[in-house]
Amino acid sequence: MPAAVRDPGVLVMSELVTNAVAADAAVGATDDIEVELVVDPAGRHVALAVTDASDQPLPQTPAAVATDQDSGRGLLLLEALANDHGWAPRCGGSGKCVWALFRCTPAQRCSPPPFERMECAGA
Repeated sequence: MPAAVRDPGVLVMSELVTNAVAADAAVGATDDIEVELVVDPAGRHVALAVTDASDQPLPQTPAAVATDQDSGRGLLLLEALANDHGWAPRCGGSGKCVWALFRCTPAQRCSPPPFERMECAGA
């Protein structure tokens, strides 16, 4: 992931995958999580998407989470770190897709350096 959005992107991706694992477990699904990372070739944004097997909509972001709670902060992190986010029903089947968008300022470089692009192209 490009350096300009690496830390918030990795944290949000971790939260989205954790939520997807819990959602799949709740409906008895296995091996149904898909993860996608898209870097805009023009360097304007990075998009993350995670799908799971649950048809349950994404809940509202809580106003606060008690300090003694073990969970419940993922949506707060998503709200705080991503420039935009949302969810949609999965096309062609059951489940949903939760996505996050990270916009890059002109001073940031969201596209990978040329050598990273060449390594990816040759893989």
